[in-house]
Amino acid sequence: MILVTGAGGFVGSYLLKRLSTAGQPVRALVRSRSDFERIRLASVAACRLEITDAISLDAALEGVEQVVHLAGTFRELGRGTFDVVHQNGTRRLLQAAKGANVKHVIYISTLGAAPDRIYPYVRSKWLAEGEVRGSGLPFTILRPSLLFGDGDRFLTPLTRLLRKSPYAFIPGYERLRCQPLWVGDLVSCLMRALGSGVGKGEVIPLAGPEQITYEGVIDLLQKRLESSRPKIRLPISLAASLTLLLERMLRVPPLTSGILDIWRLGAITDRHAVRKAYGFTPMPLSEGIRYLLSSDEPPSRRRGRKQRAAAPDRTPER
Repeated sequence: MILVTGAGGFVGSYLLKRLSTAGQPVRALVRSRSDFERIRLASVAACRLEITDAISLDAALEGVEQVVHLAGTFRELGRGTFDVVHQNGTRRLLQAAKGANVKHVIYISTLGAAPDRIYPYVRSKWLAEGEVRGSGLPFTILRPSLLFGDGDRFLTPLTRLLRKSPYAFIPGYERLRCQPLWVGDLVSCLMRALGSGVGKGEVIPLAGPEQITYEGVIDLLQKRLESSRPKIRLPISLAASLTLLLERMLRVPPLTSGILDIWRLGAITDRHAVRKAYGFTPMPLSEGIRYLLSSDEPPSRRRGRKQRAAAPDRTPER
């Protein structure tokens, strides 16, 4: 049995589909009632609880051999700070997993995780990694870059903002860089880690093949949208303050503190990191943008792009 925490989230929904298709026994751990109902309707065993609920965690882990720990947040709301969600939540999960004799824990961290107090999101992921390393359980830590795909918290809200705003806002005067990874490719790495144990005991960076600036992403989106909004650069301090304000005002803000931290850190890695670790080349961001914005294309072209982008796995390169 595989337990997936944060199963109602962006990555979790993709992983559950892949596990179900592969016929893997899976149990989903969710927090919200809406996520619980949606997953239950998809014929996946679901447990609804806060990850801090030790008694319910013990029940959720009964008979579980592997855990994929996806639960996390890109923004701080109320008592749900980065440290509470990532470090404290991970510690409680691991304590319960150890008592349940779990054989393998896969933790999804972030590229560039480090003990740097300037970037609270990145620091909290580093602290959570420390809990995993010190748990005494067999583990794999995957450090994916910023993820994109249907329903993401990166390209989807940014595209929505560009459609509505007369301007394209660029945070900071420096060229913020990132190396986005398609969520389907992360799930392919997870399936390999679950199935063969590849990478057990390791910390593995994962990123797409394209290193790109924030402004470069804006340019790709504008080209695809056939728009030419004037660009306005905001001082990074102002961009951070506006992000905090929008997080409190909007259910899905165009940018979150966690995502801004990733951009500010400029976390990049080897362009061939995924191929070296798991034997396939991930989807480039430029191709992903064409797919995500394919609703503007004629139906025949749109179907072709979606079939390619939705392929359940990629053929390992020899």
